[in-house]
Amino acid sequence: MGEKKAVIALNGFLTGKKEDYQKYIRDIDLVIGADGGALLLKKINVIPDLVIGDFDSLTESELNFFKKQGVTIRKYPVEKDETDGELALNYCIEKGYGIVYFIGALGGRVDQQLANIFLLEMANRYGVKAIVKEPDEEIGLINDRLLIRDKQGARFSILPLDDRVSGVSLKGFKYPLKNAILNRYKTRGISNKIVENKATVKVEKGLLMYIISEE
Repeated sequence: MGEKKAVIALNGFLTGKKEDYQKYIRDIDLVIGADGGALLLKKINVIPDLVIGDFDSLTESELNFFKKQGVTIRKYPVEKDETDGELALNYCIEKGYGIVYFIGALGGRVDQQLANIFLLEMANRYGVKAIVKEPDEEIGLINDRLLIRDKQGARFSILPLDDRVSGVSLKGFKYPLKNAILNRYKTRGISNKIVENKATVKVEKGLLMYIISEE
């Protein structure tokens, strides 16, 4: 058996058709609606296993809908130190999930979007692979090696999360790199393009964020 997988729906926007999400949620072990993210799941006809948060984005009738479906409810105070997305990620970490996908992480308030994206780094610190996953966009982290298959033609960008990331090599891209150094204050890694069906990214030291956008 492989690692346990979870999907966390956040209170942003969905950019694809419901069938696109249903396709990969089908093989997921745990589906969580983080507060208003539960309504995104309802829109794509997916009933979560758990709804978690302070529920400032859900009405009482909306919450009752999920209760009637047998969904586990975990309510937290509105005044707290974590976002609802962090609460959901904490739950996945505590329960031993090795891979977590976020949907609905993008769109809406800029501070919430950035907080959602930086949950990837929190997951990484606990040894959990986390990915923001939309039908046409994927955001994740690299601290050693990433293999990308069947994404030829997609736009690809990398952003250093450490002040200096060294030994960065790109193969299968329009602009390859070999043992390059990327600094966080420079924009060298933006707007590359995948040109082969099999592309690889290698990092010797440091942490990169990658973004794959299919046009």
